Amino acid sequence: MSGVAGSAQGVATTIAIIGGGFSGALTAVGLLRGARASTLRVVLIDNGPGFGRGLAYRTAHPELLLNVPAGNMSAFPDRPGDFVEYLERLDARLNAGSFVPRTVYGDYLEHTLAQAERMCPDVLTRYRGQAVALHLEQEPRRYRIEFEDGQILHAQRVVLATGHFAPDVPQCFSSDVAHRILQPWDFDAIDALNPAAPVAVMGMGHTGIDTLLRLVRLSSERKVFMFSRRGLVPHTHRPNPRLPVKVGYPERFASLPPTIRAYAKSLRDCVAQRVARGEDWRDALNELRPHTSTLWRSLPPAERARFLRTLLPYWDIHRHRLAPVIGQRLQYLLKAGHVERIAGAVRNAHEEDGMLHVALGTRPFGAIRPLTVSAVINCTGPNYDLAKVCSPLLSQLFHARQIRRDTLRLGLDVDDRYRVIDANGHPADNLFYVGPMLRAMYWEAIAVPELRQHAAALADQLVQDLASAVRSGI
Repeated sequence: MSGVAGSAQGVATTIAIIGGGFSGALTAVGLLRGARASTLRVVLIDNGPGFGRGLAYRTAHPELLLNVPAGNMSAFPDRPGDFVEYLERLDARLNAGSFVPRTVYGDYLEHTLAQAERMCPDVLTRYRGQAVALHLEQEPRRYRIEFEDGQILHAQRVVLATGHFAPDVPQCFSSDVAHRILQPWDFDAIDALNPAAPVAVMGMGHTGIDTLLRLVRLSSERKVFMFSRRGLVPHTHRPNPRLPVKVGYPERFASLPPTIRAYAKSLRDCVAQRVARGEDWRDALNELRPHTSTLWRSLPPAERARFLRTLLPYWDIHRHRLAPVIGQRLQYLLKAGHVERIAGAVRNAHEEDGMLHVALGTRPFGAIRPLTVSAVINCTGPNYDLAKVCSPLLSQLFHARQIRRDTLRLGLDVDDRYRVIDANGHPADNLFYVGPMLRAMYWEAIAVPELRQHAAALADQLVQDLASAVRSGI
């Protein structure tokens, strides 16, 4: 494989997108929709089983539902009804308030990519492989992408569109028991667990609840312990939710000092007022959502750190809600005793007689709660620390000082044009990033409603850059 240098003499510019999940696929779609086919070649690179589905929508299990109603899941910011129209062609009973299986959304993303490919043929190349290194060559000026199998691709512009990375094994577990700590996406290992033996799920967010549903589907007799430091589980969406009302930037924040204390008090007061009027608290958060990035960027680093340290778990359970039927299923499992919810943290763990023995220090008083399980499934959340992610490519770029992590280790630093920032604080030459590690800069960057905007904005920018280069004869 090789790319060719772009020029004004009809030779196409190659844009390589490394990562074929939601962000990468939608960036490719935006390029196909906007660019002149004669000036562009797009190579979409992924090491997974399918393009467009990514990790989140790869599942084939219909009981795993989207946690956002269909009306807010269009792939396009400028066509908000696109996903609902797709669903209505499948089943007239589905509507904007439906919570549909994730596998259906994966089908929709594959359909969207294929449709854009048909409208702009011979531009997109899908390449399955593991990119392991990226180097900037000077003559001609282009990137060389090296793959695990020895193949090489050249491209004038590169978009890193890597998604979520598996969480680290927590330090509370020694290396002696690390083999008993499973990743939530290691389905083969989870499915191979003894169906009669108890299992512990560490973390009670969406990934933890997805894992719980998989475990009980495999064995209805299995006891599952779910634990986290505070023992909090997400709230649910209301049945038949309405789409958020678009409102301007809330004036109540304009005069406040940029502190978490001031912002949190203002939001609590707003929620209390709405509830007093008989309204739903969820609407206050829904209307704030488009402005959350502005609030995040207004906070000094110390205030951002304070939010992560003190309020993040409470924000997450209100902001990232469960589909109503999933919430009902969770409550049934808890009441029936199939699942036990514990607020606590691991003090120590050891292996004995083929089982893992875990000692939890429980809240609020620290009493030790022993658990005997076949495994602990680590659902503490994705790892975004560039020094620790299990990505050969990002590791190479990080150690080569071509990218840098943000101070809070939420992701990687980019500028306002999505160009990655190197270790010296300089924006890279034609190397971009789009994906959940944008949360370092924007906070709201892990869900479809925000990621689709970032993907569209980056694609539009690249299209404009290409058009400008052609006009300039570059």
